[in-house]
Amino acid sequence: MLLPTKKITKSNIEGEGRTAGQSTTDLLTKAGYIYQSSAGIYTLMPLAQRVIQKIELIIDEEMRRVGGQKLAMPNLLTPDNWKKTGRWQSTGDELFSFKDRKNATMLLGPTHEEEVTAIVKDMVRSYRQYPLRLYQTTRKFRDEARPRAGLLRGREFMMKDMYTFDVGKEQAIETFHAMEVAYRRCFDRIGVAYAVAEADSGNIGGSLSKEFHFVNQSGEDTLLACKGCGYTANEERALSKSPANERTGAGQNKRYVARVVEGSDGKVVRQRIVEVAHEHEPSVLKIKRVWPIKPNQRLEVAEVAADNDGSSSEVPSSVATFEQLLLDDCAAEARNGDSTDEAVRGDWHIAKAGDGCGECSGVLEAQRAIEVGHIFYLGDKYSKALDLSVLYQGQREYVQMGCFGIGVSRVLQAAAECSSVEGRGLRWPLSIAPYLASVVPVAENSGTKAAEDVYRVLGSVRVHGAHIFKDNVLIDDRDYLSTGFRLNDAQLMGIPLTIVLGSGFAESGQVEVQLRVPGMQSMPENVSSASTTSDGYEHRARVRVEELGQFLSQVLESHCVALGMAHAV
Repeated sequence: MLLPTKKITKSNIEGEGRTAGQSTTDLLTKAGYIYQSSAGIYTLMPLAQRVIQKIELIIDEEMRRVGGQKLAMPNLLTPDNWKKTGRWQSTGDELFSFKDRKNATMLLGPTHEEEVTAIVKDMVRSYRQYPLRLYQTTRKFRDEARPRAGLLRGREFMMKDMYTFDVGKEQAIETFHAMEVAYRRCFDRIGVAYAVAEADSGNIGGSLSKEFHFVNQSGEDTLLACKGCGYTANEERALSKSPANERTGAGQNKRYVARVVEGSDGKVVRQRIVEVAHEHEPSVLKIKRVWPIKPNQRLEVAEVAADNDGSSSEVPSSVATFEQLLLDDCAAEARNGDSTDEAVRGDWHIAKAGDGCGECSGVLEAQRAIEVGHIFYLGDKYSKALDLSVLYQGQREYVQMGCFGIGVSRVLQAAAECSSVEGRGLRWPLSIAPYLASVVPVAENSGTKAAEDVYRVLGSVRVHGAHIFKDNVLIDDRDYLSTGFRLNDAQLMGIPLTIVLGSGFAESGQVEVQLRVPGMQSMPENVSSASTTSDGYEHRARVRVEELGQFLSQVLESHCVALGMAHAV
């Protein structure tokens, strides 16, 4: 098979914005999982494809459990429906678009809300055909200004997206919560620690949104979480109070001008003052929730400068009539003596670590994370724009929709990021490892036949009743490579188990088992073997071949990761 392990050179990672040290993108390239075609565009090599297939298998099983039906929509789309929903204008430069030979405009789909809504509108005739849960796993396209971090921020990526259709809001909200449970099952089975956070809906739209993140210091997102009540949210969405739960005085407020502008000349359409406590910054996302912005408009927020003595400056005389003041809950009074009676009180600031929790008396703590999934309740945003309605209980109403995405290729790299150890190679969770075991014969008298015998033994191993090693074992018969090279390859590629047939195998009948499993800190106590050693990362044991099956069953059944893995591999 093709195992293109290689050394990393500067040209291998051009356009990735490398930081000091070896990145996970470097590691995946060196281990033969990905090949960079150009900035932000990668080939998934055979090992990566096996990881992707296992992630998809878990997703497919869980989507079917909630009534999902799989389809495949085209990646090449026309802009007609995108213009009706307004996303043709609002998506901006991230949308790949071009002209065909007939000078018709086409686009490469970054998401498929418009397409699937048009399909349902044309094919569904009665409320009796609802609810519908349609999903696909396909390639998506986004013209990233600065592709980086390998598969985490590419211009082409793999995504699972499900679209749900219900006859009413109540049913749609129930669907949203059912899908959240299904997503938790998916990520439980994948086996990487994750967090679920309240989030903003962004350009997708909708009023209810949650993100799924792998918790890792290399992540681009910051989550704020409260240990007291469990509240977790993306920092751009999080609700918080002043650290001491006390409002600041008017002299400590910061004042901003928020303006809705449109056109290339920046014509001001609407404007208002926003005041927040001195320790905070205003949140554009929270302001937008009470100030609807059209697709051809944008919101600009600028601070009103203070005088040298620290007192407030007046708002520039060039500013026209203002709408109601937005006064943050953390600020006691408005600057300049403005009446607070007419102000709109609310949470208008960006939360930060150390703030009081908005749900209890606890304190918010920050953690970095990598987003791998996002779920949305869309309401009638798309059905209204594309006139998808249903006659139900004597009334014609717009169909209620939801959107549920998992970044499949992001999961691959994020799992590698979270599970690997600096300088020790990849280390995959058992449920998505490309192969569970690699058999390495290292001496002439322990050749291919002996390796095949071990292969058959592994095929009979049961873990929680499942033959998990079936089609999950490699025999490394590359005898033209040194023993050290092949053993290093097994570690580099992140194969959880390496079975080494050493020089004494013919006489002793013993093999060396090397286990590298995320979360396994030590060999389980109930496992007996002739000899075991461990450094917290890798665990080694010498086991007779006839005892190998029982040994592996004991080890993997004792390891908690196996509980979510056995039926997924």
